[in-house]
Amino acid sequence: MFCIKLCNVIIELDNRFGYVSELCRDYLYQLNSGEAPAFRVSVSEKELNDYRLAVCRSMTSAEAESYLLYRKICGEMPKYGVFLLHAAVVALNGRGYAFSARRGVGKTTHTALWEQYFDAEIINGDKPLIRREADGSFTAWGTPWCGKEGKQINRSVPLNAICFLEQGRVNEIHPAGTADTAARILEATILPPDPARQDEMATLVGAVVRDIPAFVLTCRPDELAARVALEALASAKSHK
Repeated sequence: MFCIKLCNVIIELDNRFGYVSELCRDYLYQLNSGEAPAFRVSVSEKELNDYRLAVCRSMTSAEAESYLLYRKICGEMPKYGVFLLHAAVVALNGRGYAFSARRGVGKTTHTALWEQYFDAEIINGDKPLIRREADGSFTAWGTPWCGKEGKQINRSVPLNAICFLEQGRVNEIHPAGTADTAARILEATILPPDPARQDEMATLVGAVVRDIPAFVLTCRPDELAARVALEALASAKSHK
């Protein structure tokens, strides 16, 4: 059992396997005297076994525990103004850009181009958390859960735009519509099981759709795709 801090929220993890504590090593948090975690998560043996039977690939119990613990964390986080976005977040010149795509489309390839040509930093390569701050702005945060490439940094960056990637023969970018943005975000997150958390989640998604510019980039896996995206995203202004 140990504590981590994500998005300034202290969480206690009741784990069985050392895999989880090693994964979270950059986010470990030591409670101060009189301090308590915001909430605690754990995974039962039945949950582990049921999940391993349900997935369509080989998975160890330690891997299953890690996935389920993060899923439970994400189920509680809307209470604190935070939600998961299945995306890769890059930081460039103090601004954060989230690239979301269905599996196999190429968000890892695209963000690698930002690293190569613009010297951008990857805050999280797969499962960052998005937080609505007290002033209504949004920040993207690194987490230990970051995809098979393991790219993450334990810090945050202002979220300035979201870009949904699609494969295509040409590199083109256009603003995403409100309904399309909401649908894509809901497809790329984890919906909490608790009705109260669901209401909080709906409020958060509504605020993102209203305030954060969103785009759809149809692209090839080349340098021009990254430059087309950068030109549009860097000039985008918050709707707030």
